[in-house]
This record gives sequence, structure tokens and C-alpha cells, in this order.
Amino acid sequence: MFFSSENPSANDCFLKRSKSILSKSILVFSLIFCALGEWKLSADETKIQARKTSKHEMGFHPYTQEGYFQAWNYSYTDDQTWIFATFIVSNLGPGTKNCGVSLVVYDKQNGTQFSTREYSKDELKAESGNLELEIYDSSVYKGEGGPEIKMITDTAELVISYKTGWSKAVSLSGGKIHLPEKDSFVQADMAFSSVPAKGYLVLNGNRMELNGRGGMEHLLTNYEVYKYSRRWELYRSINSAGERLFAGGFIGNENFPGEEVRTVSALDPSGKMLFSAKVLKSEVLESETEPFSGYHLPIKEKFYLDESGSCSLTVSRKHTVGQIYVLSNISAVLRFFVRLFFTKPYQLYYITDSKLDCAQVPEGNLPKDKNFRGIFSYYLINP
Repeated sequence: MFFSSENPSANDCFLKRSKSILSKSILVFSLIFCALGEWKLSADETKIQARKTSKHEMGFHPYTQEGYFQAWNYSYTDDQTWIFATFIVSNLGPGTKNCGVSLVVYDKQNGTQFSTREYSKDELKAESGNLELEIYDSSVYKGEGGPEIKMITDTAELVISYKTGWSKAVSLSGGKIHLPEKDSFVQADMAFSSVPAKGYLVLNGNRMELNGRGGMEHLLTNYEVYKYSRRWELYRSINSAGERLFAGGFIGNENFPGEEVRTVSALDPSGKMLFSAKVLKSEVLESETEPFSGYHLPIKEKFYLDESGSCSLTVSRKHTVGQIYVLSNISAVLRFFVRLFFTKPYQLYYITDSKLDCAQVPEGNLPKDKNFRGIFSYYLINP
């Protein structure tokens, strides 16, 4: 901020107010990145490969850089309802820690409802390396069968218990991917997906019992990744054999013209890695100007996983299960600050089918059933 005043107290007041506004904006635009896949910002990007990871690696790890933020995105789904609940911790300005929660709820009758809450560092309770945390009256804690979350916003109360351990956790990015900026990195993990989930949601005074499936994804970075990207994507899916397939990626902006990095990986029902491959080329087979966001997006796309083109994954999105225009949910003042970073920030969620067409994957083993269904998330940043 390049402002001055002859009155030091006036300067302090202005800076505190500006920092407060920006601390809220970091929560909003952090939502854009909270559940993502892999990135190309390193000379060694061809070596990107998913691997197993640990609970400690996905735990709370604060950094001092202004671009730092960490997010844990817990999801839930059943035949009628889709929920995405995100816990965020970030820095904006030297020595400032900001945190908050966001909740996205979609049901077939009422469409999408979106709410957030922002807090200062005084409301955060977390220990380095631990996944358990508290942000004011929202929390993640260890339950009898696995992690349990509680989230309170102005319009909702959410409680979900997940039945799972951490043995199936995968580092989608293969650990930290180092960015061009000195000492900067980004990292993404898939903690678990499509596991039994129970709880309840109170929304606008109405209580709903939850009994479905859920998952969690984790993102950690100490640099403002939006400076490089147009959009981010994540696909998490499962087949009839209980095998899970993940695809994620990064579409670059003018700083990386024409560049993209996506990876595809699969696990067997026990959590053993079947294969992990980098997408060497993508081909859009069908596309549209998406009516809600105005972005031109693929409807059907093919990812090639080997040099010969004999191994590919075809992804076909079906119907929406959530759509958010981020700027419509914030004040005019906050909207101004967010526009400094994003032109048109949207989040879109789709039920999506995919088919793996490979006689053999480049490295590893093929799933028993090559047809998958899951949720594909677009995090749109700039056209």
C-alpha cells in the first residue's frame, strides 16, 4: 500500500482497515484453489508423480510468506445433496495470519447456497503437523471411526463423521513442487475419497440427516499461485470394483502461454497405488460456452498418458451439482479487492463419467473396471 498521512495514528488506522479488508479477500480467493491437483512450474515437472503420503504431511504447516495459504476441503454426497466444506489458514501482510471457513451446499430443489466466515489469528487453534484444528466455533477433530468436522456459518451448522483411516492418502503432486520464485512451492494431497460419511446439516433452520459418502483434499502453498493460472481442475471418481481414479491439473495464463499440467492416478480398494501418469497431451472433443460463468469449457475431453497415444482417459461431464459466482457473495468493497486478482472467479461442480482406454498404462497396473464416475470441479480464475 502506497499511502501516507501527516498523522501517524491515521496511517495506522487506514492500514489496519485495509489489512482487515484484504484478510477477508484472501479467504474468498483462497476458495478458488482449495481442492486441486498438480502444477507445472518447475523444470522437473515431467517427474511429477503421485505417491503415498502421511497424515503429518497433510497437517497444519504455517509459513511466513505473504502468499501462504493452506486449505482442507471436506466433501459429502448422496442422491440429493452435495456439500463442500473448507477450512482455510493464510497469511496476508508480514506476520499476519488469517483463517476462515466456507460452505457450499447444493440440492436438486434449491440449487446452490454459499456462505463464509472469516476470523483473525486469535481464533485459530492448531499445532504444527496435526490435522486437528479449531477456527472459533468450527473444528476438525479425531473421532472414533475417523475425522469429524463441525462447521458453523451465519446460515448453517454442519457436522460430519467420516469412517476412514489415513492409509489411503495420496500426495497428488508428489510432495512439494518448487515454483520459479525463490523458495516457493505448492503441494496437493488427496486424503481420502468416497468413504462412509454420516452427520447432519441445519440450513436456514431446517435440519437434514446425512448418510452418504465423502472425502477430503488438501492444498498447501507459500506463494500466490493465481499469478500463473487461468483455471484449476480436480476429478475424483470411483468404479464398480471400488477402485479410485483421480485427475487434476493447472491451466496456465499468459505467463505460461499454452501450458498445462494434469496428472491421472488410480488406487485399488485397499489404497495401493495402481498407476500414476502425467497427461502428455489433451484433446477437446466437445465444448461449450458454459452459460452460468461465460467461460468456454470442455464437455468431453481426452487425456493422453503415453507418447504413442495408445493409452488415454476420456472425461465427459454430465450435469451440475453446484455453481458459484464468488463476487456475488461479497460486499462491494471486498469485490473491488478481489477483482485486483481475478477477473471472473467461479466454482463449478459436475457429475462426470470417464473411461480409461489402455492396453497397458505407462507404469503400473490397470484397474479392473475402466469406467469411473465422480465429481469434477472447475476453479475458474481468469478467462
